[in-house]
Amino acid sequence: MISYVCRYRLMKMYKKELTKEEKAKLEKLRNNIQRYQELLTWQKLRRAEKKMLELRLKYDYRSTRREMLMDKYLVTLRPHAKKKDNWYD
Repeated sequence: MISYVCRYRLMKMYKKELTKEEKAKLEKLRNNIQRYQELLTWQKLRRAEKKMLELRLKYDYRSTRREMLMDKYLVTLRPHAKKKDNWYD
């Protein structure tokens, strides 16, 4: 069994130099990968923002509904609300 240090030395000995074309292809690949990673990051952010807005809408609706019901309840507690001549009911 070859130790880790020996393996590293062997790899260093047989390391091949890259040609200009190979370096260009490698750089192009790196740029492609980086671009897609950035796109995925932006997509994830947009999804999170969309979900947050949907949740805000959902709970804002509930709070608005609760306020409307509370207003209706408070209106009926007013003394003039119990009169018989309420034309707006």
